Amino acid sequence: MDGVRREWGHVGLAKGDGRVVHAWDVVRVDDARAIEALPPAPGWDPPRLIGSATPEQVLRGHVPRDWDATS
Repeated sequence: MDGVRREWGHVGLAKGDGRVVHAWDVVRVDDARAIEALPPAPGWDPPRLIGSATPEQVLRGHVPRDWDATS
């Protein structure tokens, strides 16, 4: 995020209505505010919200692959 690479550990995709698609014990949809209350997986710290990024920010600088290339 903002040019800094980190080991985030847990990432969710915002649906835009306050809910997030993520995989905790199974793939599920939760209210974004409820994720920090989830019990941590064995050996992990509890999840916490540290920020968000829009799709445009995530894909900034992305170059689409040329699927027709022969190399």
